[in-house]
Amino acid sequence: MRVKYFYGYNIVAAGFIIQAVGVGAMFTYGVFFKEFQAEFGWSRAAISGASSLAFLMMGLVGIIAGKMNDRIGPKVIIVVSGISMGLGYMLMSRLQTLWQLYLLYGVLVGIGFSTHDVITLSTVARWFERRRGMMSGFVKVGTGSGQFLVPLIATLLIAAYGWRNSYLIIGSAALVIFVAVAQVLSRDPQAIGLLPDGDSHDSHDNGSGSRQESVTLRAAARTGQFWILCVAEFYGTGSHGVLFGIVLASGTIGGAIGPLMAGVTFDTTGSYRIAFLLLTLLAVIGFVLILLLKPPREEGARS
Repeated sequence: MRVKYFYGYNIVAAGFIIQAVGVGAMFTYGVFFKEFQAEFGWSRAAISGASSLAFLMMGLVGIIAGKMNDRIGPKVIIVVSGISMGLGYMLMSRLQTLWQLYLLYGVLVGIGFSTHDVITLSTVARWFERRRGMMSGFVKVGTGSGQFLVPLIATLLIAAYGWRNSYLIIGSAALVIFVAVAQVLSRDPQAIGLLPDGDSHDSHDNGSGSRQESVTLRAAARTGQFWILCVAEFYGTGSHGVLFGIVLASGTIGGAIGPLMAGVTFDTTGSYRIAFLLLTLLAVIGFVLILLLKPPREEGARS
């Protein structure tokens, strides 16, 4: 018997592309860093501060985006974030002053960054239950692909066309790709008459129940596990967007502090050694917290 193609695979493919473009664009900042220094003479701390602001915006707006995704779905949110990112990058081609760097990159591009994780992974979590981990993994492969390819492309563009035209090209491409890919996204399979994992309604009725009836933000916040780590096996998917957004926001605090701290450290000492030691210590602490992570008691989470 011929197996019917499951639309959820389109969601995974869209998530892969969003991750590759969004995270890849984020990692081009280091490529343009020396261009800013050479043309404007700004300090490393000043240039890094714009990256810190972008991470902060990514975290704060990510909470709002996650909450909206729980209610209206991903399509409009990805379109808006793509427009914000694309315009921010395109306007960077006209950059002249430091405050413009903070406004265009720190705010506009930062808003564009806010959706690449919370929207893609939260949406995939609703489309898949049994294969949720595998499909989320496929989406995150886009992260590594983007980290490798997009900075390389940016380097080639700068060599060929200069950094200003390169920003114009990157911004245009990001805008078009985000808006186009958003058109295939849907909040959950039920929205188009399907079930998670492509299950039939008969098999679903016979025991493959959904976990959409999940905990609220208030209930989840009373568990220690929420403050260590949230993805959907712990709390279900009903409020997954806002829960995941809050957890990711805590990570962006470190992302905001890190670049600024590293820039100040280099400007002061002429080396990144102290910054790398601190980051290593924080990584070890995070690893220990993950080892201590245990599923919350169901009755406690739902109280």
